[in-house]
Formats: sequence, C-alpha cells, structure tokens
Amino acid sequence: MKTSSTLLILAFCCMAIGCAKQEYAACAPPDQDHKILFKPKFDGNPFSHSFCIVCNPSLEPEEYEAWVERMGGMSEGQPETPCLYAYADREASPEGYETLADCQTAICEGGATYSDVVSRRNGNFDLEPLLGPAPE
Repeated sequence: MKTSSTLLILAFCCMAIGCAKQEYAACAPPDQDHKILFKPKFDGNPFSHSFCIVCNPSLEPEEYEAWVERMGGMSEGQPETPCLYAYADREASPEGYETLADCQTAICEGGATYSDVVSRRNGNFDLEPLLGPAPE
C-alpha cells in the first residue's frame, strides 16, 4: 500500500509541475492589446496538450461579447473573460502550436482560428498574470 501511495504522490507532483509553466507574449501595434498565454505540452503526461490563448485585458466587460465576435470566437451569452482559445490549422500543425513563438506568430499575424471563451475556472492555467485578480 505504501508503494502505491508513493507512486500516486509522485504522479500528482509531476502533473502539478507541468501546470506551473506558462509563457507570455504580446502583439506589436496596432494589436498591442492582444496578450498571449502559452502553456506547452507536458511531456510527462500522455494526455497533455499545449494551450494557446489570446486575451484583450484593455476591454471592459460590456465590450467582451463584441470582441469575441470580431475575433471569430463563440460565446453563449456574456463572456466571462476577454480571452479566447487559439487553434492552429490541423493540416499544417496536427499537434497544435508547439512553442510560444508559433502561438504568437499565428495570433499577431492572423493565422489562428479562435473558438471558445476561456474561463478563469479552467485548472490547466492561470489567467491572473494577464487579467489581474478575478473580480469578487
């Protein structure tokens, strides 16, 4: 029993370390309000994948929905954040974005496809460095 508990704790620690690494960038003018969060795939977890996210923290909450629509994203009702998942072309990059530079280039140069609004409740990453603390 002690061996399985130890292995479980080690597995949890490895997964937690994988969640801690996030990288950041921003676009140059005229899109300098687009802030980028990239979390690379964690090689120690076979179910892990990278995340590429664009946020526009300069927006007020009442502007989120219009921004999401302009970006080509989807939202059901008032978006929680001014952040969208950014996806690579599946034929060109079947594994998604592999580096922050790939993610940044796609967002800043117009090659990304946007989808759902990102929730602060997603446990795979922390949006606070881009958006500040969550409103209470």
